[in-house]
Amino acid sequence: MKEPFDMFKGLGNLGNIASMMGSLQQLPDRMRELNDRMKDESVSASSAGGSVEVVMNGTGEVQSVRISDESLAGSELESAIVEATNAAGAAAKKLYAESITNMVDDMDLKLPGLDSVISTLTGGN
Repeated sequence: MKEPFDMFKGLGNLGNIASMMGSLQQLPDRMRELNDRMKDESVSASSAGGSVEVVMNGTGEVQSVRISDESLAGSELESAIVEATNAAGAAAKKLYAESITNMVDDMDLKLPGLDSVISTLTGGN
């Protein structure tokens, strides 16, 4: 005689669905906490040999721009600011993606395709 739940043996890890659902219910609160924490984190990048530095928080908001070479002007200065801003933005995306990955790992969520989603968000980095 078969046990009542023998028919579920072939379903593998579906028994973990209840646990995963509980973790998913925590996800909005955890994401808010992560976003708050990312606002307090900072990344920076420089260009033009360190003459221009851009500091961003972990959510990609520019916090400051420092220009230490007064001889930079016009299109050269503009290019240096764009370069430093883009590099700082890439660093902020990477920090955010790593933080999301760590949060999901801490929550023991096995979400198929998460790595692909994070890669897309960070531009494949």
